[in-house]
Amino acid sequence: MRQALPWLAAAGLTLLFCLTGAVFIPYAGAQYDEVLFTDAIYAPESVEYFTTIGSSKVPVMLMTYIGTLKAALYLPVFKLLGNNHVSLRVPVLLAGAAAVFVFFVVARRLGGAKIALAVTALLATDAVYLLTCVFDWGPVALQHFLLAAALYSGFRYAETKRARWLFGCNLATGLALWDKAIFLWLLAGFGVALLFCFRAELWAIARSRRLLAAAAGGFLLGAAPFIYYNYRRPLQTFLANTQVDESVPISFKLLSIDKAMDGSGLFGYIVRESPEGYPENLKFAEKVPLWLSGMLRAPRSSWQHLLLVAALMLAPLTWFGQRRRLSVFLLLGLVFSALLMMSTRNAGASQHHTILLWPIPQLILVLVLAEAAARWPRKGAAAALGVTLFCALSNAAILNQYLAQFISSGPTVIWTNAIRPLVNELGRYHGRLVFAADWGISEQVQFYGAGRIGFHRPADGTVLSLHEPLSRAYVEKSLADPKTLFVTHTEGREAFGGVRQKLIDFAAERGYRDEILHVIKDRHGVPIFEIHEFKR
Repeated sequence: MRQALPWLAAAGLTLLFCLTGAVFIPYAGAQYDEVLFTDAIYAPESVEYFTTIGSSKVPVMLMTYIGTLKAALYLPVFKLLGNNHVSLRVPVLLAGAAAVFVFFVVARRLGGAKIALAVTALLATDAVYLLTCVFDWGPVALQHFLLAAALYSGFRYAETKRARWLFGCNLATGLALWDKAIFLWLLAGFGVALLFCFRAELWAIARSRRLLAAAAGGFLLGAAPFIYYNYRRPLQTFLANTQVDESVPISFKLLSIDKAMDGSGLFGYIVRESPEGYPENLKFAEKVPLWLSGMLRAPRSSWQHLLLVAALMLAPLTWFGQRRRLSVFLLLGLVFSALLMMSTRNAGASQHHTILLWPIPQLILVLVLAEAAARWPRKGAAAALGVTLFCALSNAAILNQYLAQFISSGPTVIWTNAIRPLVNELGRYHGRLVFAADWGISEQVQFYGAGRIGFHRPADGTVLSLHEPLSRAYVEKSLADPKTLFVTHTEGREAFGGVRQKLIDFAAERGYRDEILHVIKDRHGVPIFEIHEFKR
């Protein structure tokens, strides 16, 4: 029974992660990127690349760097459970939870059960990690699970030298690459670290036909769709996405990593910073996080970031112990991967990129704590565990603050809970086509409407480019079609600034009168969307 206690505790932390994440599920509406994968389900001909098998179109790549693995996994989920917040968010929450549990299994092998449990508690309460899993902003949840699976399989291969673990490690790596090609940051970063730290082991794999076949076979099987796409459209992923960033300073991207560590990176992006109205139907249970937020004086950052930074700085202490090569491998892999991320244009300055480095800093922390416990068995171990658990409580306070702001202030426009009422309203106009004049509308219409509400797929960004003849002609044709319903954000809340007025002015110049059919408000009574009809 005593041997089972760490496993039960780890299962409890995994369950805590699930229950905490479930609390957040209903507060934000579906975000554009969160449901982008539904294109592969409802309009496979619209994705970046599809192949034809018989009379069926099989989507392969959603975008040049995003595959259709998530869509393939969600197809039976939507058929079974329908399209709602539960079916959308519970699967990715479970993927994140599985990654947490696998992290414990790996950490236990590196630092023992007590240290593994303490650091797993830190990961399970990490605000940015949990929230990006729940809302799968990126997407990131499958990336976390596949990285955890690759790490576990890799460690098992190092222990047993069995080909099946090598196959599993490379299968997870290949699937992660197909899911999202920016996994190349980690693949390349840790590939270089492997060459530095485990050359002899790599050479042993290269000389063994069985091991080499397992490694190559696993990777090729997982990455086959990605490889096929880049064969049919030669190296398109790399040609379209490998520009060097010379505009955003590295210091700004390092600040993004620090914000991920302290949990503050999503304030103002997922949740509003201040209330704009009073929440409707406030429940008694919702008053608890509000009260707790007041008692804690609305904390904005966790002590976790100091602990993780200290672990990275103290990592050289582990180079004199039994795990020296592993510590160097993790640190070099983290540094190389972060440098690749930060040097890529349009990457590294946002939380959904930074969080992909997790849980490597936490694994380094495990090694540092294990070294401290080995050097100072009594006071060192107790102090290390105490500090880690204190930081986990600090993480929990930040999660409570996010929940309190969801309740008191609501989500920001791009995560607005007004999106589902909007789609419900549009569903009443049978036979009409939706023209979403702004970003952050059309994909949600497709998701909540389960592909049954027609919309102008190329509409996003068209109004912004009215200086181009093709865009003008497309909007003029849509205005002339009496079936078209135009949807905008309210003035001042646009993703594309000024796009609402630009559409109205363009229509007025051509003799159309704007009639606002409905204004859709969020839970706090804030007007978010407008449904327009233009008539002559």
